[in-house]
This record gives sequence, structure tokens and C-alpha cells, in this order.
Amino acid sequence: MFHIFGNKDSKESSGTESAPDLDLLNGNCYECDFCQSVHSLIDAVPLSVTKCSNCGASNFIPYLLKHYWLYKPLGGGGMGAVYKAVHHSNPKWEFAVKVLPRKKKNDPHLIEALLREASIGKKFGRHPHLVEVADYGKYNDEHFAALEFTYGRRLDQIIDQGDPINQKYVLLWALQLLSAEQRIWESGYLYRDMKPQNIMIDPKGNAVLFDYGLCQAIEQSNDPSSDMVDGSPLYMPPERIVGMTENKSSEIYSIGMVLFHALTRKTYYTSTGAYELAKKHVASLRISSVATRLPVSVNPLIAPLLDKMVARVPAQRFQDFKDVAVAIKHIYDKL
Repeated sequence: MFHIFGNKDSKESSGTESAPDLDLLNGNCYECDFCQSVHSLIDAVPLSVTKCSNCGASNFIPYLLKHYWLYKPLGGGGMGAVYKAVHHSNPKWEFAVKVLPRKKKNDPHLIEALLREASIGKKFGRHPHLVEVADYGKYNDEHFAALEFTYGRRLDQIIDQGDPINQKYVLLWALQLLSAEQRIWESGYLYRDMKPQNIMIDPKGNAVLFDYGLCQAIEQSNDPSSDMVDGSPLYMPPERIVGMTENKSSEIYSIGMVLFHALTRKTYYTSTGAYELAKKHVASLRISSVATRLPVSVNPLIAPLLDKMVARVPAQRFQDFKDVAVAIKHIYDKL
């Protein structure tokens, strides 16, 4: 049996994780996670880990950034770190706040990238299948972006857990991602980074898209001039690799690649190097239909749908998000 979150008792997945004590934080104090002793924040280094003077346990030092108490690391890398946060006046208002690396917080290129991504995401507004950008900018000497916090698991984690994913879920997620893509398009952009790592499945089984770092204005996509090819080689459309114009059909291609991965638990192409993988998107011969590569349990109507979504020649694909949605809904209703 397929469970979206594997461990159904997981606090992080179900949204029941306990919030920090705001009275303590707003009083410039924090509580040890292990012995509950209270310590001052005044001389502590924000966003660092320190040992409790009472029990010796390691504790993360919270940080008040504008309205947000950053109290738990969520992940990050060389481009920045993301922390779980709550609004200083209400612990029920939860956020994921991204800040730049401590040693590069004044790097102009990183600042520009952070603020660009946040400003674009802010234009999309509130949508059920897009993570909302709540706030961004500079506060004191810190540049940041605050996004609504979404409980759940990334799609790549669900795929990797090994259990077959119900095909009705996969088609539902496709419809929801197409709805998100439509909002992004109506806002004047292409998403350009569709992959399982950027898709959160919430506790109700709905797909939510995040990470707007590769979004590009439609007019810029119509006039590609960069020599740099951004995106995941496993899911990017072949026209990006050869420097051609991208449009809705390019996004449809990437969604098709994600659907194939979710249904088969294998990527459409496999390769050890990004360059070799990119060449397969552009030059490989697709003699056989997708049908020969799908599990026998998958409804046969899905194969021609995917074939049309991932056609190598853009003109042979679906050309509009709504047309794909109609085709998917037709199959969904028959399952």
C-alpha cells in the first residue's frame, strides 16, 4: 500500500511539530531542547550551534530577522541557507526564511540572485499549488526572503522510498502543476526548473511547486542569448540545450519527464555525465513508444499522453497547459 509520507506519525509531515516559546524568545531567552533550562540570547551567536551550560547538549541559537524568529535549520548550500521560522507575534504563522551564507552575506551576486528570485515569486501571488513569497528585502544588514512554510515531503523523496505511486495521484499532481504553470505564465514568466526536487507533496496529497531561481521572463525566453544552460539535465527540454526559443510546450516536456519518473521510479534517460545526458534529449532516437517502458499496471491511455508531452520536436507536443489538462482529466476520470 502506498503512503505519501511513509511514517504517518511523523510530526514534521503532519504539521504537529511544537512551536518555540515566543514569550521566551521575545524576552531574548531560549530554552534548551533537552533539559529545558533557560539561557540568554544577548551574548549568543545567532544561527550557530552552542552547548547548553547545564546539560552539555547542542542547541541551535534562534535569530530574530525583522518579524521572523528563525529557530530551526531546514537545509542549504553555497547559495544560502533556509530556516524554519515563526512570526514574532503568532506561532501559528510559519515560514521558511532564506538568508545568505554568513561569510558571503554581502556578496553582490548572491544578493541579486536572492532578491530577484523572491521578487519574481512575489508576482505570482497566492495560489494553492505555488509556495507564496510572503516578504523579502533587506533588514538591518541582512538580505532575506520569507516564504510560507509547507509541510510535506519532496516528490523525489517519495519516489526514492521505493513503493509504487498510485497513478491517480500522479495524474492529480500533473493537473495541479499545470495550474501552477498557468499562473506563472499569466504573470509573464516561464518556470524552467520542473523536477521532483522542487515539488512538495503536502499531507493532503496535493502538489506544491517552489524554487523560482530559474524563472525567466517570457520575452527573454523568446530571445535566448546566454551560453549557459541552466536546469536539471534529466528534465530540461531539448530546445534549451541547443539555444532555441522556449514556450509552454517546453514546460509541458519537463512535466512529462517528471510524470514518467514518478510512474516508473526511473528517469527517462540515464547517464553518468550532464553533457552526455543532454545529448540524449537532443539526438536520441525514440523508436519505441513510452508504453514499452511503463509498468503493466499503468493504464494504457497514459502512454500516448506522455508520448505527446515529451516529443522531441516542440511542434509535436501539446502547445497549451489547458489542452494537456483536458487530456489528463479525461484519463483521470476513467481510472
